[in-house]
Amino acid sequence: MPSLQTRPDWLENPASPFNPALQTPVRADSLIKPLQIGNLTLPNNLVLAPMAGVTDGSFRLLCARLGAGFTVSELASAKAITMKSRQTIDMVRFQGQSRPYAVQLFGADPQLMARAAAFIEELQICDAIDLNMGCPVPKVVKTGAGSALMKTPELAARIIRSVKQAVKLPVTIKCRIGWSESSINVHDFVKTVIDAGAEAVTVHARTRQAGYSGTAQWHHLQGIKEICGQVPFIANGDISAPEHVKQLYELTGCDGFMIGRGCVGKPWLFSQLLGHEFYLDRNIQWKIFRHHLVDMLMEHGPTAVPLFRVHLFGYLKSHANAARLRHALCNERNPDVVLQTGHEFFSA
Repeated sequence: MPSLQTRPDWLENPASPFNPALQTPVRADSLIKPLQIGNLTLPNNLVLAPMAGVTDGSFRLLCARLGAGFTVSELASAKAITMKSRQTIDMVRFQGQSRPYAVQLFGADPQLMARAAAFIEELQICDAIDLNMGCPVPKVVKTGAGSALMKTPELAARIIRSVKQAVKLPVTIKCRIGWSESSINVHDFVKTVIDAGAEAVTVHARTRQAGYSGTAQWHHLQGIKEICGQVPFIANGDISAPEHVKQLYELTGCDGFMIGRGCVGKPWLFSQLLGHEFYLDRNIQWKIFRHHLVDMLMEHGPTAVPLFRVHLFGYLKSHANAARLRHALCNERNPDVVLQTGHEFFSA
């Protein structure tokens, strides 16, 4: 069994050097292993999913420190990037960003996407460009971007080819299994994007119609690895425990695992999947909670507490009085109150 002695030293000293052992599986026969994407080598195949309003710089850094081998930014508008929107650029550029790291772009104009990718590459802030072809949000879809591209696979292919011509960084894509239950086309779509040059494919096992509701339909991921061949296939959707990794691999033969909402309020899930045990210590969990909030305060200033709320409710999900606490804290803006609540919860 792994030992509690492999502890994240940065909890006590944020300036301490990054410990690669924390991204290394404890067991040699683990399904967690290094992954090659184009010319980029990931320390392991656990990927933090891009989540709007969740995966800011603080959370990406936290998850990397806890074992994630690759992190991806919140989705960024290619149009906003080309217009040099300070807010958008600041969203994808974070002081102290862990590497390797990908910036995810969304858009439906191949040339605009290419210009945005080239601009990001010039900033030298990331190691790959990820193209969003799965976002279900109406304001993204109505522009023909996000999961709408699953209805226009040839346009998706043109976007990939255009971006690849504009940058030297690896170009990856993330999509869904289809637009709706009546139009599940993930296998044909994956073949199209692979032929266009995508260097890794991540598939969220839900349709656009399903959004984030219901249960991920893992069975639709079967056969994708065979289409991808040597190109990495990363499975996504409802991964929240070690047994899910084993089940997904046995079902799909996937090369990697992208984790989204399963690690919100439980960022030590990456450590758990790697076989480390320090996360079992409630005092360590409290320190992770505190470190997370402090980092967000440094990144976002006065808006940090409202932005932290989605994480806070995740951390407190198992609290006996979770519903009452959510109600009491839904308008709280005082970080001291939030810290005290967290301390009481993890000390109980």
